[in-house]
Order: sequence, then C-alpha cells, then structure tokens
Amino acid sequence: MDAKTCMEKFQKIGVLNFATIGLDGSPQVRCISAIHYSENEMYFFTAPGKAFYDELIADGRVQILGYTKFKEMIRMSAIAKPVDETERRKFRLFTEFGGQGK
Repeated sequence: MDAKTCMEKFQKIGVLNFATIGLDGSPQVRCISAIHYSENEMYFFTAPGKAFYDELIADGRVQILGYTKFKEMIRMSAIAKPVDETERRKFRLFTEFGGQGK
C-alpha cells in the first residue's frame, strides 16, 4: 500500500497507535490523534518535556498502526520531525477555531 492510501485510511480512523524507541532503547507505544493530513505527511502535537517528545527528537523513528472499521490493519513506518514555528502557529490556529488544518 502506498503512503497516500495509508494517509487516507489513517485519517478515517482518528486515533492511531504510535510506537517509538524509548531513550533506554525499549519500545514505547502511545495513542495519538493526528490533526492534519496531506498526501505524504501527518501532523500532530506533543509538548517539550514529555517522554514522547524526547523520544521523537532523539531518534525520530516511529511505526504507526491503525485499525479500520473494515477490519483492516494499516501499519506504516516513518520518521517524525519537528516543524518550524510558523507551521506550528498555523496548526494551533486551526485547532483553536475547530478547523481541520486544510
């Protein structure tokens, strides 16, 4: 399955499981809600000071897992990276005003 199809399916699921590599090398899994999708990217928030943030900054490798209402398991490996302040502000505005970031 290509990245575009994965993104389309992830967007319909809502809450996704994100696996990261802990600072001690152990696997860590969390549920997150992505706030914006494009053809090849998804955006989500986490805050500095959280273990999730530290793991993403330290390594960046994630595996994302979702399960559709059609009983499809969608799994994708990716590299998470921070976006610049301008992009962060744009997405904050969309979430504050109830938009979808599109």
